[in-house]
Amino acid sequence: MKKWGLLFLLLLYCAGCSSKQAINVASLPEREVKLAPRTVADDFFPKDVRLLALGDSLTEGVGDQAQKGGYVSRLRQQLLQHKGVQTVSVVNLGKRGLRISQLHPIIANNLDEVRKADLIFITIGGNDIMKIVRSHFFDLSHTLFAKEQKRFAERLDRLLAMIRAVNRDATIILVGLYNPFSSSLPNIPEIDEVIEQWNSGSEAVLAHYDRTIFANVKDLFDGRDDVLYSDQFHPNEVGYELIARRVYEQLKQHEQMWLGRLEE
Repeated sequence: MKKWGLLFLLLLYCAGCSSKQAINVASLPEREVKLAPRTVADDFFPKDVRLLALGDSLTEGVGDQAQKGGYVSRLRQQLLQHKGVQTVSVVNLGKRGLRISQLHPIIANNLDEVRKADLIFITIGGNDIMKIVRSHFFDLSHTLFAKEQKRFAERLDRLLAMIRAVNRDATIILVGLYNPFSSSLPNIPEIDEVIEQWNSGSEAVLAHYDRTIFANVKDLFDGRDDVLYSDQFHPNEVGYELIARRVYEQLKQHEQMWLGRLEE
């Protein structure tokens, strides 16, 4: 009987100790715990990317013997392999023979597509230069090309302003011009100079707008006829593959510009 009494007293003592400990813990002053904010990487959650392609025959894919859709479709395949990209939908509004003055109404008639796009690719200018060559074949001059380049730059500026009025956040990529005659007419360096001047002028216009990239592809075609279609003007499948790779390289270098934007 004594043993049970001692055991009962021991249990009461332990209960009292537990009660005192609980009271002491509850009476401790509160302390503010500051947790450092953590950022989530842009590629943590794969994104759905909407791609809009505008421009001339290069956007349409003329000259692609493999019938794979020129540089646009090849670029789409590369983007699908990019970490952080889940799907890539494409709207291709490319049209053979298009000049920059003819691109404005296409944009105006497809404002909803412009509004929804995350990436907007443009190829334009080759037909503008060819129009000058055909119209002034026997009296070509630097002055003539310089005058037309200024008009081209003004139209490009209006075109970009039209896009930005509808979509302020999309990344705009302008693919530069190349010289298709560098191999067939190597003794006429003036053509090369004209192409460089037009590319420099276009790049300068883009510099006035945020989220823009100029993809220079001229060096990919210099002195090479193995990258041209049989018409010696449009890229062949090899040429389109080179363009797609160059554009993708630019996108990788500026990943935060477009992939980071999709996180917002």
